[in-house]
Amino acid sequence: MRNSPFIQYLDISNVLKTELKSVKQKIIKEKNTNLEHQKCIEALKTQLKNQQIIESERDQFKQELENLSQQKEESVARINVQEYVNQIQELQEQLIEKDGTVKMVQDLYYLRSTEFTDEIQSLKNEKQALEKEKADLCSKVNFQADSISQLTFQLQDLNHELHLVSRQSHQRPNNNNRHYNNRRGGRFR
Repeated sequence: MRNSPFIQYLDISNVLKTELKSVKQKIIKEKNTNLEHQKCIEALKTQLKNQQIIESERDQFKQELENLSQQKEESVARINVQEYVNQIQELQEQLIEKDGTVKMVQDLYYLRSTEFTDEIQSLKNEKQALEKEKADLCSKVNFQADSISQLTFQLQDLNHELHLVSRQSHQRPNNNNRHYNNRRGGRFR
């Protein structure tokens, strides 16, 4: 009975159920990964806002620099020019430093967004492949279920025939040979 097709199909059905469970777990894992990527994107958006704040500060520094230049021209006679020159140089250094930070943040944002775009596309492709694999497994499971149903009907028919044969053999012990010859294509004697 262990090697019967019915048992083999049951074994295959169990294997397919296990594989389907595994595919479902992979899909859940991919969803969790997508959530993590969304969190990273939100973090990058926050960094972009910070970059915009830095750019705004840079614009303020530029405005302050222009204001200082105007004040210097207006009050050259009464104020120590060297002090303003020092302040301007200090502001220019700060501006260069802020520009470097802004550029670094922009480069980082570009690199991260490119990474995420590639990674998201890769995950989409992987998800599509998993969904196709899931569909294939479902159709295999359905095919196996149909085969099992057919084998069950065949088994029931065979059990019914066996029951009829055993009933006939108990009722007519003398006719056993005739029944046997009939089934093999023999003739009554």
